[in-house]
Amino acid sequence: MQVILLERVPKLGQMGQIVNVKPGYARNFLIPKGKALRATETALGAF
Repeated sequence: MQVILLERVPKLGQMGQIVNVKPGYARNFLIPKGKALRATETALGAF
């Protein structure tokens, strides 16, 4: 799953980067904690 990082995440990337992560990691950790957004066309356009 591709996500856009909203803040620096150690061992993953810097703010604004688009990275590939496992879907469970994105759904259960990054997105609920506000550290990332799913990289949809709408999110890419807004960022």
